[in-house]
Amino acid sequence: MNEPVRRDLVVIGAGPGGYVAALRAAQKGLMVTLVERRFVGGTCLNVGCIPTKALVRSAEVYREVRNAAQYGILADKVGIDFARIRERKDQVVKTLVGGIGFLLEKAGVETLAGTASFSGPHAVDVATSEGLIRLEADDIIVATGAKTRVLPIPGFDLPCVLDSEGLLALDTLPRSLAIVGGGIIGMEFAFAFAQLGVKVDVLEALPEILPMIDREAVTRLLRFAKQLKITIETDVAIERVDAAETGAVIRYAKQDAVKALEADVVLSAVGRVPELSGLHPEKAGLALAPNKGIAVDAKMRTNVRGIHAIGDVTNLVQLAHAASRQAIVAVDDILGGAAEMDYRFIPNVLYTSPTIAWVGMTETELTRAGIAFRTTRSPFGANGRALIQNQPLGFVKLIRDEHAGRLVGATVLGEGADELIATITVALQNGLSAEALEATVFAHPTVSETIHEAAAGILGEAIHYSE
Repeated sequence: MNEPVRRDLVVIGAGPGGYVAALRAAQKGLMVTLVERRFVGGTCLNVGCIPTKALVRSAEVYREVRNAAQYGILADKVGIDFARIRERKDQVVKTLVGGIGFLLEKAGVETLAGTASFSGPHAVDVATSEGLIRLEADDIIVATGAKTRVLPIPGFDLPCVLDSEGLLALDTLPRSLAIVGGGIIGMEFAFAFAQLGVKVDVLEALPEILPMIDREAVTRLLRFAKQLKITIETDVAIERVDAAETGAVIRYAKQDAVKALEADVVLSAVGRVPELSGLHPEKAGLALAPNKGIAVDAKMRTNVRGIHAIGDVTNLVQLAHAASRQAIVAVDDILGGAAEMDYRFIPNVLYTSPTIAWVGMTETELTRAGIAFRTTRSPFGANGRALIQNQPLGFVKLIRDEHAGRLVGATVLGEGADELIATITVALQNGLSAEALEATVFAHPTVSETIHEAAAGILGEAIHYSE
């Protein structure tokens, strides 16, 4: 190993947290080395968020074309070219990865391909194709992300049992798909593949799917799942997976019965855990939190001076946009700033059909906390633009803390929910009242008018609907 290389900042991991941290630090004049062992953009960009949503979009287009007659458009012989779907997905990823690479190079960030491991609190050894390189820095940001959780179940190592990355890499569309896990990842794939004509079964260990989401929204989503013939079983315990001639047989217990489910492909969607393999955090003296992630404070500081951790490796909020914000906070702290993380109003999106987006607290959480609240629900069925788009079953729900008199949560169900939630998030994050939202003029005809109506509704002054 040659002489150590000195840098102002070393960032380990080039996902949505790591590359944002590297770019921000470089903008501020720091000499930065970004270490990535696999691919710039991390899981989200390469094998997670972006390719998944590209697949979702293809499924949505297929559904829309098949239903085009209701708009007066006749489309015959509609089919699926799964190879083209995958090709488009890969091209989107390639374009975005190339863009990030360009930005890093332009900013003067040194990108090092290799596996990083701590050799001390301010030293990182990077195993590259050309040998071992030691990096030394007063400041280090750990952004190694997360990896798929592996269940210790017999047969889960069979070739037909895939994680989300493996499912996205399929060359052909399976006839049937069994999904173990009814969370965000599992349900997004369930809807996408079902819309493409695949027989989909979901097996969930908990009593209900998507427990973190507004229950009314989930109930409505289940109706759409039924229309797509997605079968969902909850309260199950997977016992084993056996190889079969056409794929696999999942054997699981439900109540007192043992059942069997055949499928061409099995997706393991049971969550993700912090990626610490090979990093040797103990050599830097890093402490882990009870959630098994690297322990951090509101400034993303670890227990070791000069080391910050961001993103999924902290296991606080496994969202790309949260990781990016944590990156900004961490770099700000390194430069002596006062920014801190505020986790109260980080928006979430479930890309099913319809989409569900939410921010802040739900009615269930407020009830458990004993907080008095008022809720209003503005239906898409009363909105002209939503009817034009054939989305009458969606809604915007706002929740106000009655004691504090402020908005504390919201859920949006329907097409465009992922965009509508941004306006509500701005309002909640900045403490805007329902009165302020109601006093804001929204363009017509837009689905965003449902936000205005919901704000009026929570004041008891809705014009276009009544509860």
